Amino acid sequence: MNSNEMRNENIAVTEKIIFLSFHRELYNDFCSCLKGQYDIFYYRIRENTGGKVFWDETIVLYVMEMLRFTEKSAKLLYEIRSKCDAPILFISGVRTDTMRTDETVRAIRGGADGYLVDSQPMEEIVAEAKALIRLQTRIQKRPEIWTYQELKIVPGTRQVFLKEKEVPLTRMEFDIVQYLAMQNGRAVTYQELYEAVWHSEYLFDDDSIMAHIHRIRRKLEADRKHPFYIQNVYGVGYRFGCCMQEKF
Repeated sequence: MNSNEMRNENIAVTEKIIFLSFHRELYNDFCSCLKGQYDIFYYRIRENTGGKVFWDETIVLYVMEMLRFTEKSAKLLYEIRSKCDAPILFISGVRTDTMRTDETVRAIRGGADGYLVDSQPMEEIVAEAKALIRLQTRIQKRPEIWTYQELKIVPGTRQVFLKEKEVPLTRMEFDIVQYLAMQNGRAVTYQELYEAVWHSEYLFDDDSIMAHIHRIRRKLEADRKHPFYIQNVYGVGYRFGCCMQEKF
């Protein structure tokens, strides 16, 4: 089963675009063109940002819209670039070709991956944004991310995050969590889980399965007596949650 077949309508694989600007006009048009394709979040650029950079591994693009490329622009670019490798599209409000040429050089040297002006048609801005995301995706081969409530599973890097904090799992523990999550609420028998994860004939070794589940719950569950993520199906086996509909 490939990764596309693993995914279904209840598993949320989300990608974010962060839009940084002094005002929302361009942001609103940008969102209208990309509605339903990405989760786009607006953050207003203020005089004192406090050095705060909005980042997580699901961000695929930063858009920075400013009236001109200034020292503040350079500082914000540096802060983002020092934190992550997501592409950055800088959009300026300059009007002359001379200023645009100068700013293009400064922005690219400062860490931006693309430079446009806000007077360009929105179709061009959106096309450039998609091109940067596409290029970065090909280069990095970004893993898809499965989310369920406060839990995130990244199959490509074999990582699990709970409330944005990575949960250290052994190879076997990760394989169990991933396999159960792939079933999206379907009850999995002890035999099926054992053969899928241990890759050997099932010999009614339920104790080994239960020991691993116990250790996983210690790491993931707030209340192990009433598990939220990996639930018992008595007399059958386990299931992952009950429905996976909420987006990260």
